[in-house]
Amino acid sequence: MSRKYLRIQPPPKEKGNKPNFRVIYVIDVNASNAKNAAKLTHQIMTDLDSMPPVLQVMDCKGRIVTIDLAKRK
Repeated sequence: MSRKYLRIQPPPKEKGNKPNFRVIYVIDVNASNAKNAAKLTHQIMTDLDSMPPVLQVMDCKGRIVTIDLAKRK
C-alpha cells in the first residue's frame, strides 16, 4: 500500500510592507463525497456559533506557529 503525504509549501515572499502567511485549517468531517465535505467545512468555518479553531500559520521561511483562537491571552 502506497501512502501519500500532504506537503504544504511556504507562501511566496511579498514585496509589500506586510509579510505573507499561509494559514492551515485542518478538520475531519463525515460526508458522502469530497464536495459535500468541502461544503460542510465551509458551513462550520462560517458558523458564528462554532468554536474558534486551532490554526497553524506558516511564514515565507517555512516557520510554523500553532495558534488556538479559543484561548484568551
